[in-house]
Amino acid sequence: MKARVAAATAVALVVAALPQGRAAEARADVALVLAIDVSGSVDDARFALQRDGVAAALESSDFAALLSGGTNGAVEIAVVEWAEEQSVVLPWTVVRNGADLAAAAGRVRRAARSWVHTKTDPAGGIAAADLLFSSAPMTADRKVIDVSGDGRQNTGEIPTAEARDAAVAHNITVNGLPITLGDDPHVDDWYRENVIGGTGAFIVVADGYDAFAAAFRQKLTLEVAGRTPALTFASRSARIEDEGD
Repeated sequence: MKARVAAATAVALVVAALPQGRAAEARADVALVLAIDVSGSVDDARFALQRDGVAAALESSDFAALLSGGTNGAVEIAVVEWAEEQSVVLPWTVVRNGADLAAAAGRVRRAARSWVHTKTDPAGGIAAADLLFSSAPMTADRKVIDVSGDGRQNTGEIPTAEARDAAVAHNITVNGLPITLGDDPHVDDWYRENVIGGTGAFIVVADGYDAFAAAFRQKLTLEVAGRTPALTFASRSARIEDEGD
C-alpha cells in the first residue's frame, strides 16, 4: 500500500513539474496552411491585391469572432508561397484573439515576395503544406490546406491530384480558390478535378484578382468555422461551390 501511495505521489510530482499545457494538451480548432500562387502570371499588381487580401482576411472582425466561438479558442496558421518551388512566408502562428490576428497580418504584409521561379506547380505547394503539419505546435481538431492560384500545373515532379490524394490520406482537407478571367478562365474546372479533396472540401471562385480579397475572406471564414457550403453566390464577383456540385 505504501509503495502504491509513493508511486502515485511521484507521478503527481512529475505532472506538476511539466510546463503548463503538457499535463492537459492544448489543442487548436483547426490548423490551416494558406498556399498562395506567386508564379509568373502573378504580376506586381496582382501580387499586391493577393497579399493585401490575405492580410485583410486575417485581421477581419468576422475571423476574430470565430476564434472566441471555437471549442479550443485557438487556430494555427501558416502561409506558403509557391511557383516552381515553395517558400514559407508565415511560419506556424497560433492566434487566439484580434491582437494575435493583427500581428500575423502585419507579418504577412511586411514579408518580401517569394521569388521561386515562374512556372506553376500547385502539387509542390500542396506537398510543402502537407509537410508543414508535422511541425505544427499544437494538435488540431481539423487540418486544412487552402490553395489559391490562377493557372493549372505546367511543371513539377508529380501530378497535382497525386499530391492532393497524399494530403487527404493524412486526414487533411484541401480546399481551392481558383482565380478566373486571367490567362486560364476555366481554371476553376481544373481545380475542382485536381486540387480539392477530403472531408467537406470546397472551392470559392474569384472572378478576377479584384474579387480575390472578398473571396478569400469568405473562404477563410468558412474554413475556420468548419462549414461546407452549398452552391451560393458569395458576392457579385465570387461564388462558392462544395465538392458535391
